[in-house]
Amino acid sequence: MFSETDERDGLVKTNWNKIRSRVSKVEPQFTALVDELEPDNSFPIFLAYFPYGAVEADTQSSYLPKCKGGYYRLLDKNTPKEITKNLGYGKDSSPLGMVLEKELEVFIDLKSEGITIPWLMYKPGKFFPFARILSQKSHRTYSPNGLLSATAGARSAFMLPNIGCSINHSNLQRDFNVQSPPPKNLYEHWNVFREIINSQIIDCDWRCCVMYFSEKWVTKLHSDKAWQPLKQYLLELAWNQNEYERNRIYYDIIFSLIKKKRNLKPNPYLADTARHLFTTALGNSPGYSPALEENALPLKDLQKAFVDSYGLKKYKPVIMQPSHFIFEESNQPIYYSLQHPSTHIFSPKSREVSNTLTEMRELVHIMKIFIEELAQDNSICADTILGKISNEIKLSYYHNKVDRHNLITHTSKLPDSDKRFNYIHPSIKDLNGNFACDAPFVRGCISISRKKKKTVS
Repeated sequence: MFSETDERDGLVKTNWNKIRSRVSKVEPQFTALVDELEPDNSFPIFLAYFPYGAVEADTQSSYLPKCKGGYYRLLDKNTPKEITKNLGYGKDSSPLGMVLEKELEVFIDLKSEGITIPWLMYKPGKFFPFARILSQKSHRTYSPNGLLSATAGARSAFMLPNIGCSINHSNLQRDFNVQSPPPKNLYEHWNVFREIINSQIIDCDWRCCVMYFSEKWVTKLHSDKAWQPLKQYLLELAWNQNEYERNRIYYDIIFSLIKKKRNLKPNPYLADTARHLFTTALGNSPGYSPALEENALPLKDLQKAFVDSYGLKKYKPVIMQPSHFIFEESNQPIYYSLQHPSTHIFSPKSREVSNTLTEMRELVHIMKIFIEELAQDNSICADTILGKISNEIKLSYYHNKVDRHNLITHTSKLPDSDKRFNYIHPSIKDLNGNFACDAPFVRGCISISRKKKKTVS
């Protein structure tokens, strides 16, 4: 059922006194507020340890790991009574949780399209879900079920170079008992990643740890005045997290006004892409970046498997992962690709026959106009973050074909501008592969970065 001894596996029942030091490292303000309340052992907390690729929640309900393998679904009748008693309040979405170790990806799975849309990357210290937990007294439920799923680690990760060769893939099947066929697209890379990492050949200790609060915590938040400071703190977190969405209708109007003013009649698909680039620059939607560490996935083990077993020698084993661009902090670019779209609105492409290079030229034109208008001192967005990023972000466009208009940079230049594309784990020796400049993702790739500040001599 669960253990009361924390061995970094399955489901562990614990309490605040035992867990507070770990929580303090990732969310000290929350820890201080809870310390004031002194919750005793009658306020159980559950730690769930998920290996890479494990489903934390699907479109129906949450999953909780068993100590000896397998999972409980909160909706199931055979879930142990004590778990249902303490965490069953989250059966329709999720109990109130916080990530303690590694990362979770929340995403929309479009199986028929062969793509996932990354929605949020939850890092340690991040709470979820806010909407259903903090609005229990509302007569209306606005957040839908049946849309979002969550996995331990990055679901939308993929290898930048092609890994679909049947001959090479047979080596993975032999060495790691991989059952999946050679991936035909980026969507299928994760299936192979997950099988490699969870094979018995690799003793991988990568674990995402989620801390779930029992129902008594949530009841106190809504009923006990002494708990109001803690509830207020969570409400403010939720308010700040949804700030862009609360103002999005105004931004949609502003983009429409700009199109009208400048007589801009773009392909609706590219107009949606342009707006999504702004939401990515704002950090509201994840983009993609080359993986450098182990928080979102077990990078070392995956790179070694594809070099040593699969036989990826010609190209560097660069793995792309979803991540948020924090404008105020980010020194590294974030990327979006027309070949791997992840917009939240699905306008159809124009019926006119066009290639990616042509679409990119039109996108350059659309973004140039939007930025020109939004960056003006007298712009309606002049004092907003949208106006600020319009003045301070730099967009670069890449394709593996030469652009005769000189608007698009050749993809071979990417590793020069972003050294992360050269990263190979130090444990992998004597590999001198090239950058995969013909990879699908970079054939129509846009980078978003901050402009370098001019130095005063």
